[in-house]
Amino acid sequence: MEPTSTRNPLFSFFIVICFAFVGLLIGNFAGLIGVLPFFDYNLSAVEGFLSNPISDESGRTPLLIVQGITSFFAFIIAPLLYIRYFERKRTEKYLFVADPILPAIILTVIIGQTFMFLNTPVIEWNMGLQFPEFLSEFEAYAQQQEEFLKEVTEFVTVFDTPGQFILGMVVIAIIPGIGEELLFRGLIQEKLSLLMKNPHIAIWVTGFLFGLFHFQFYGLFPRMLLGVLFGYLYWWSGSLLLAMIAHFFNNGFTILMVYLYQGEMINFDIEGTSEIPTQTVLISGILFTTVFYYFFKIVKHRRFANE
Repeated sequence: MEPTSTRNPLFSFFIVICFAFVGLLIGNFAGLIGVLPFFDYNLSAVEGFLSNPISDESGRTPLLIVQGITSFFAFIIAPLLYIRYFERKRTEKYLFVADPILPAIILTVIIGQTFMFLNTPVIEWNMGLQFPEFLSEFEAYAQQQEEFLKEVTEFVTVFDTPGQFILGMVVIAIIPGIGEELLFRGLIQEKLSLLMKNPHIAIWVTGFLFGLFHFQFYGLFPRMLLGVLFGYLYWWSGSLLLAMIAHFFNNGFTILMVYLYQGEMINFDIEGTSEIPTQTVLISGILFTTVFYYFFKIVKHRRFANE
């Protein structure tokens, strides 16, 4: 097989997308098979359920299982197969964290936490965007899609038991944290960097694609910035593991807070809080900048020392 260093990056990018798409198709089918026991092995019943998954409270667990299996195949299995059999590389190269490991991980977690508050004004601005008259049809579609996905999110994040919470954490935080970073930052960003000859442009383009992937226009820009953050964590450290940790923490923290609120263990409703005080955003910005500076000082040479 042709060495990866001499292969056209545009061709490699296309192959990555093909692997992910095939993984998505196989994952969808595997998800259907995986939830058959919930419907007495009646495939027609499964298809009927998926046409309107939030119509029945009993469908929460099957929906999470379908989503988890689909994501596992599309974002973990497919990229790993690409890396192993097309790139002929070892996955360990993506996951190393050179010493000092613990400070790098701690700083990554703090960066993720502070960025959640720092990104709040962008979330509010994006949610309030209005389109010109000639885009009214797209605006109506975007609003309808936003409302539907909001209902689905609220549906799957009602945790009646600790088991459902654990399943939700796996499906919503662990699998995306590993898989989406492996695909978007580990593969797509790397290919675009080679193609564009500029890692910074590649990081921003990948972040934009990451935002588009979630099919929610009213969350596009905050997700794009989140993707850019993950991209720089990976680029400066050379370790995809740190981007995975940041991604997992971003999703997992929200899921944990929702579960604690539903269980009446805390009084703070993270989903019902739409506006963060300006002083909180400013303090978060200062802390984020300071911590990111120290993160950069610690890890900036790791990537180039290990290539």
